[in-house]
Order: sequence, then structure tokens, then C-alpha cells
Amino acid sequence: MERAAELFAERGVAGTSLDEVLAAAGAGKGQLYHYFHGRDELVEAAVAHRCTQVLTGLTQALGSVASLAELEQALAGFIAGFEQMGLPGCPIGSLAAEVAERNEGARLQAAAAFGAWEQLFADALERMRDRGELRADASPAVLATALLASIEGGMVLSQTRKDPASLHIAVEAGLAQVRMHLS
Repeated sequence: MERAAELFAERGVAGTSLDEVLAAAGAGKGQLYHYFHGRDELVEAAVAHRCTQVLTGLTQALGSVASLAELEQALAGFIAGFEQMGLPGCPIGSLAAEVAERNEGARLQAAAAFGAWEQLFADALERMRDRGELRADASPAVLATALLASIEGGMVLSQTRKDPASLHIAVEAGLAQVRMHLS
């Protein structure tokens, strides 16, 4: 499963054969079918594994954010990392786009990962509201959705254009929504 997750991230799900996964894992088909009923189950498990890896990093970056300055710093670090990796696209979004119409279990894994990422933002925004930095009528859930959608769109545009400017603009637009609700 770990090798499948690595290959899917590198080549895409459709661009990776089962034989390539087995060769990379040093495993045979008997071992595969001992743990998974087929390729779809392997894809679902690999997507879940990759999403868990990504969410671990996001949790480290956002789990204690409690101010606009900390949110800005976390997002600046996120952008810098994205640029250092060569604008690869969102690891969750790329998988989601590829599996959404082909594998319901994998789609649900990606949707849950987006939900968890969105919740990390909502929790940070809730902490900001609790500290009085955001107005009492601000909706952390709505702002979290806007922020995640901005970032996700910015990553797709930056990946496609091979230019980080779109992500910078998108993050700033998401933060502008947050700033509109400052106390």
C-alpha cells in the first residue's frame, strides 16, 4: 500500500499499473489478494494512506494557530513548501480529481481529508474568535471553506501555469475574507 501511494502520487492512479506496484513493493499477486480484493481496494487504501500523511503535516502547521499572524505564517510556510517541491499540485486534490468518478471508496477518503483540512482551518479561526480577534458573528466554518477553496484553486492554477503567483493571490484572497471579519 505504501509503494502504491508513492507511485500514485508520482505517476497518478491511472498511470500506474498493478504490476508496477507489485514490483516496487517486492510482492506477488498472492500477497496483494491476501490483503485487498482487487485494485480498487488497493487504490482506496493508498489514497487513505497518502491523505493521512498530508494531514499529519497540515495538523502540525495549523493545529495550534490562534491568531491572524500565526495563520499568515503557516500559510507562508505552506506556499514556500509548495514552491520548493516544484508546484506539484495538491496531493489530496490531485488524487480526488483522479478517483472521484472511478472509485467511490477512494473519493470518500479524499472527501474526508478535505473535511479534516477544512476543520483544521475552522478550529484555528474558532480560536481566533475565542481570543476576540475575529468578530463574534464570524463563522469559522464558512471562512474555513472559503480559505480552503481559495488555496485549492490557487494550487491548481499554479500547477497548470507553472507559476506560483496564482497561489499567492489565492491565499491573499482567502486571508482577505478572514480580515473582513476581524474585530
